[in-house]
Amino acid sequence: MASALGRGRASSLSLTFRLWKSCLRQASNTTSYYVLLPEIPPDTPETNAVMRTDQLPKFSEITPKKSVAACAKLAIEYETKLENHVESLTDLKEERTFERLYSPLEEIAVPLNTAWATVKNLNYATDGFHKTFSRIHPQVERAKNERWVNETLYYGFKELEADSSNLSEPQRRLIDLYLLEGRLNGMELSTADRRRLVEVLKLISDEGSNFRNKVRICTEMFTHDVTDMNILDEMPWPLLAQMSKDKDDPTRGPWRATLQQVSYQSMMTYCSDRLTRWNLWYAYHNRASHIHASKYLNNNKLIDSLRTHRSDLAQMLGYDNFVEMSMETKMANSVENVLSMIETLKSRFAPVLWEEMAQLQDFAVSEGFGHQLQMWDIPYWQRRQKEHLYGNNKVTVSEYFPVNTVLLGLFDLCTKLFDITFEEVTPEVETWHPDVRFFNILDGKGNHISAFYFDPFSRPEKTTSSYMDMGRERSDIMGVWPYSYLSLKIPRPPTANDPALMRFEDVQSLFQEFGHGLQQLLTTVPYSEISGQKNVEWDAFQVCAKFMKMWLTVPSVVKSVSGHCDTGEPIPDELLNNTLKASYHSYNFDMMYQLYVSAFDLEIYMTSTQWKAIMMQLWETFLPVPLDDKDCLPCSMMPIFCELYPAAYYSHKWSEMIAADVFAAFAEVGFDNEKEIQALGRRFRETFLSLGGSVPASEVFRRFRGRDPSTEALQPPNFT
Repeated sequence: MASALGRGRASSLSLTFRLWKSCLRQASNTTSYYVLLPEIPPDTPETNAVMRTDQLPKFSEITPKKSVAACAKLAIEYETKLENHVESLTDLKEERTFERLYSPLEEIAVPLNTAWATVKNLNYATDGFHKTFSRIHPQVERAKNERWVNETLYYGFKELEADSSNLSEPQRRLIDLYLLEGRLNGMELSTADRRRLVEVLKLISDEGSNFRNKVRICTEMFTHDVTDMNILDEMPWPLLAQMSKDKDDPTRGPWRATLQQVSYQSMMTYCSDRLTRWNLWYAYHNRASHIHASKYLNNNKLIDSLRTHRSDLAQMLGYDNFVEMSMETKMANSVENVLSMIETLKSRFAPVLWEEMAQLQDFAVSEGFGHQLQMWDIPYWQRRQKEHLYGNNKVTVSEYFPVNTVLLGLFDLCTKLFDITFEEVTPEVETWHPDVRFFNILDGKGNHISAFYFDPFSRPEKTTSSYMDMGRERSDIMGVWPYSYLSLKIPRPPTANDPALMRFEDVQSLFQEFGHGLQQLLTTVPYSEISGQKNVEWDAFQVCAKFMKMWLTVPSVVKSVSGHCDTGEPIPDELLNNTLKASYHSYNFDMMYQLYVSAFDLEIYMTSTQWKAIMMQLWETFLPVPLDDKDCLPCSMMPIFCELYPAAYYSHKWSEMIAADVFAAFAEVGFDNEKEIQALGRRFRETFLSLGGSVPASEVFRRFRGRDPSTEALQPPNFT
């Protein structure tokens, strides 16, 4: 989901694109104007399953061609009906009530959003839909963004705001959303200034795409072939097989390493040859840097121009800088609060990390390493030290986590905490793959609430990491309940007779993604625009996900979701303790690196200091490893320059801080205090899971915790 600010940035671009285009053509001595209307597909819900958004998708009837036609038709209908609705609002004889202003917007949005989500999931989980989704996504986004830049709607919501005393809390929140998005899209600017705003937004979009493409090209053009099997001795067999050019005999090689994330991380973690690791590190940290200038793939100037454009954008809208503008859509509310969190956590974690790095250096030396640890050494030696301390028991550990055992354990935990139950009804629905299962969610009285699809196993066609995304949002106006798509990448069993086993990181991923899903599926908000995770502040978006993952730090919970694939016995205490310690072995280093990037991101958008100088200024205060003068990673930092996190990278740690504070409430009453744990679980459901984006995240937190948030609960891990 994009943040509110992200939606705002995208939405103004719709001013520069219109579905109805005119073309000037010269014919003989006569100038003629031809209006080129879009070809409107003849598809209807009766002929196209993608358009039947009031029921579950009939995947057997969905093709790429039908997906394009359905989304194009719904996007055209959206724009047409929006224009008709706006025109009807000019009739001053009818009172502009909330229902009159908003309900028609919901009625046209829900079908389009649902169809788009269907195709999006097929894009992620199957072959054949990648070009389809790339084709329809811009058209759908342009259509939906029209609602943010319409003056009649904007001033209609302003009228409602002036007399909102009789409106419900969700209705007032919707008004606030439309007014904020309107302001961020320049609705209160003069016509000339708004035109300039659109120009700046287009520059940001175009240059962001250019930045992304240069990184992509540099990533794809690098390969490194390993011919010496000895330096890959420690590489897990599945990863080695992926790298081998000889698929019939992966032990023969050569083995190709690339800068794609899985390959790069595998080499940095398991390759024993330091020079090879440095070669990959240097290539990765110099993607789109000055070393590619001769190929016109240097992002240095784009970094400067993107910073300038975002600064111009913020100042046009009345903010001192882009960070201040970003805070408009964040729970943190001010840069001072964010900087305070960063400094507090840095002072807490730095002493621990400095000591850990000294211990890591000593360990590496004891194993024959004769150098000072550098960044290209850290992942390898952290992994070696972790295996030395806690063993290399991944295969043994996975035997205690069969998929069905873990899933039922997760369901039992949710029943205990949130008073819900689960019902598998896979045979009653269509799915896009035989692996996929379908579950209904029922409340404590057995009433149907929502549902989700579960696609557990890794497949070559799955193009993204694990996710749980909305399939359809709750909408009381449309009379539809929500459902979601949960997709993981659990290794597939070798044969149909082998048990489906989860690595501990798969269990963590399931809990984390299910946290997103619970917020999507247990919403009680009646309006789709703010139900579930819609309109949740970007720095609070991951709170429920991180909260659910934290339950896997409680040994009794881990035992409750475990059961050996042969005997059903829960995971033994010693193996469990070592598994928990191993899973958090690099946590403190990762924490400090994330805090460093968060601070870097804020400095980038608050100052005009050159990025290399900012990097050098911050590095040594966050990390006890030397900064290499050849490190140009910011040239490929897509999250903060061309994706979802400009002036918002801190959101990862802010969400984790909030989740830790929430989770601490359960720890304070004692995990064995069943009555109090259940009471807290119900309160969590009634606040975070129920209210979603209908209430500001800071208020949601206060309703759960009874106070403002604190950093105190976010501490270095301590498993005794």
